[in-house]
Amino acid sequence: MIITAPTKALLLFAAIIATYATLVEPVWLDIDEYSLSSNNATTPITILHLSDLHLRHFGRREQAVIAAVTAARPDIVVLSGDVIDQSSALPVLEQFLAALPVTRTVAVLGNWEHWAGVDLAALAATYTEHKATLLVNANLAFNVRGRSVQITGLDDNTAGQPALPPPSESLPAELTILAQHSPDWFTGQDLGTQGYTLCLAGHTHGGQVALFGRPLWRPQGSGRFIAGTYQLAGCLLHVSRGVGTSILPIRFGARPQITMFTL
Repeated sequence: MIITAPTKALLLFAAIIATYATLVEPVWLDIDEYSLSSNNATTPITILHLSDLHLRHFGRREQAVIAAVTAARPDIVVLSGDVIDQSSALPVLEQFLAALPVTRTVAVLGNWEHWAGVDLAALAATYTEHKATLLVNANLAFNVRGRSVQITGLDDNTAGQPALPPPSESLPAELTILAQHSPDWFTGQDLGTQGYTLCLAGHTHGGQVALFGRPLWRPQGSGRFIAGTYQLAGCLLHVSRGVGTSILPIRFGARPQITMFTL
């Protein structure tokens, strides 16, 4: 069989694309920053959004994430679901949380924590052991740099049973953040009466494989959302492309993402 020059070129191009999609882009972190602070804000605080880590081992990508978080020195870290996708991955999560710099860390559930049959009580205990909080249809209020913050964390809309908890009985927080893994939950939601400073989601992976910004596929629960910011009734929603991979260990045109917000 004679392989023609055009065929050789095509095979070489395919090999380059495959190498890039499996070895380069999945560990090439994109760090985006948004400033939402108003002119009358007293002391700005920073919130770092991580989603869809899909932790299976503590490798190059995970080490790069830890290095980025350490360099950023955020006041709050929000993990918006699919942190692990295997019931056996709790030790890896422990290793990851132990490496995180000491900061206020809050997490919510994703579809894979449900689908993989993760022991949710053990998961919550693992977070607590490392001074992090797993929120499932619950609020957490605290102060950061003299400013009051309330984070509402919902169960995942694709595999769980999300329900907004009743408003906190304490005084209204200056900054309110809502985290829900699957962004389709926000479709048709009118949060205008309650309102949130910032809403956070993930799940879509930005398609994980996208051509010219258009994903070839998105998982159930994505709704109309792909990635980026969306102004909704009652909140500004950020949908992260996430960090890890699901189903196939590849990324193309949808680099793993870490996002920092200054409020």
